[in-house]
Amino acid sequence: MSEPYDAVIIGAGPGGAATAHYLALAGLRILLLDKFSFPRDKTCGDGLTPRALRILDEMGLLERIQRESMRHDLVRFTAPNGREVNADIPMRDARYSYVEIIPRLALDHLILERAIASGATFESPVRVTDIARTQDGVVVTATRGKRTTTYNARMAVIATGANMALLLKLGLLKKQPEVVLACRAYYEGISDLPEGVQCRFDGVPLPGYGWIFPVSPTRANVGVGFFQMGLAGRWAPDNAREVFDRWLQIPSMQRLLAGAWQDGPVRGYPIRVDFAKAPTYGERVILVGEAAGLVNPVTGEGIDYALESGKLAAEHLTAMFAAGEFSTDRLRAYDAQLRSEYQRLFTLCDRLRLLYLNAPIINRAIAAGTRRRALRDLYMNIVMENDDVMAALSPRTLATVAFG
Repeated sequence: MSEPYDAVIIGAGPGGAATAHYLALAGLRILLLDKFSFPRDKTCGDGLTPRALRILDEMGLLERIQRESMRHDLVRFTAPNGREVNADIPMRDARYSYVEIIPRLALDHLILERAIASGATFESPVRVTDIARTQDGVVVTATRGKRTTTYNARMAVIATGANMALLLKLGLLKKQPEVVLACRAYYEGISDLPEGVQCRFDGVPLPGYGWIFPVSPTRANVGVGFFQMGLAGRWAPDNAREVFDRWLQIPSMQRLLAGAWQDGPVRGYPIRVDFAKAPTYGERVILVGEAAGLVNPVTGEGIDYALESGKLAAEHLTAMFAAGEFSTDRLRAYDAQLRSEYQRLFTLCDRLRLLYLNAPIINRAIAAGTRRRALRDLYMNIVMENDDVMAALSPRTLATVAFG
């Protein structure tokens, strides 16, 4: 059995690595585990919103990331009827009034390297199979190849993304939550790739959208995601790959990808967006990022929440270590902090998705947006900053969308 750590973090994606970075900076002894060796690919849309850029800049990573990413200053929306509108990224903060697209193969490795440079220890490939409560903390049981090993720690942090096996085994999740289904591939050799990132509602199941996120002037992350939950779940498709393949056959996508070729495999993946009802802690255990359901219920974006919740978790844990107190009340306070930060947003986004992500409303909203700058700004504040969601649900905005 190893020497005790202050915290063992399971999952070295953005949420886990950010938590490790901030805890290590505070002088704590941190072990970060992942079932894959890095660099490793991660199925995702690869977009960094202004919110994500702020945290990455604070971590000292933004300049490095920008050497491997592609910057975009606008978003192109395409309605189910084919009408388009272009919207600028909000100028909420001029330092971050854009998005960066960077493959997760590169992004996650950079954040992990920052955590290690800050003092965290990293081990992989290690598959965690159990976390058991002890008198003074936890014992994390894991396999490394054919060998079983254990790690002692005062706290455990679970940052396993959409992989729910450990959460289900520990009883933190009683059943698998409803998820968004998504699928993506990289395409190279796109000869006429439009400026900006594209969010397309033509040819995809609603609620949902397709995306084209350029990572270079000729290469893009191309994907589709749709919500298999609520009433929509009754008739939503079951296979994201089939939806993706059908979407690529619509005329607009055929024109865009004419002459291009698929660069790498098509990958499907689930996305958890259930934070409003999800657990965020257990005995001597806290959850960050998608493991706590922290992915936006409208956009499917989760990197920003992973980074933010990683920082919040580290701040909360640092205070717990300083006080030497690991009670349920202390853990409940972490949940309360997350609820204060995100609960209202997620509840409103659930309503927004139900109200807006259907063909008649999207067609009207995009048509109205072509005529009204204020509406375009509103849309982008919601998509990029997760602000003004209530404004989108107001009678005045709804009347503007309905009547132009």
